[in-house]
Amino acid sequence: MKKNYVYLCGGMEGYQRDEMTGWRYKATTMLKDLYGIETLDPTRRWKHHLDFTHPNNVNRVVKMDLQDIANSTVLLCDMRENQPGKRWGSMAEIAHAHTKNKIIIVWKDPGDTKHPFLQFYATEVHDALDEACYAVSNYFDGVNE
Repeated sequence: MKKNYVYLCGGMEGYQRDEMTGWRYKATTMLKDLYGIETLDPTRRWKHHLDFTHPNNVNRVVKMDLQDIANSTVLLCDMRENQPGKRWGSMAEIAHAHTKNKIIIVWKDPGDTKHPFLQFYATEVHDALDEACYAVSNYFDGVNE
C-alpha cells in the first residue's frame, strides 16, 4: 500500500451514520476532484456492523485505524465542538500521529475552544472544510505527479 493518503479523523461514537460520513464524503470528493489526493475513511469498516462489545473487534478496529494513520501523510481532523460525542478516539489518533511526525490539519468552527493540547498537536487549524482541504493539498505538491 502506498503511503500518500489523507486519514479522515473525526468523531464516530454517538454519531448517526450520516453525521460521521457526510463531512468525510465531502472531503474525499474535494481532495480527489480538486487535488488528486486519495483518502482513508475509517467509517468504511462500519459496513460490516461489527459488534463493539467484543474486545477483539474493538482491538481490531483500533489497529486498523492506526495502520491507516501509518499509511497516511496527513490527518484531516474534524474537531468541531457542535458535533456529538466526546472525540476521545480522535484525540488519541491525533496524539499518536504527532509522535509519528504526521501533518495534522484540524477543522474547527470559529469560536470553538482552542484547547492547548489540540493547538499543540495541530500543524494547522482552519475554520472551514474547504480551507482545511486546501491546506492539506499544500503538503502533497509533487507527490502524486
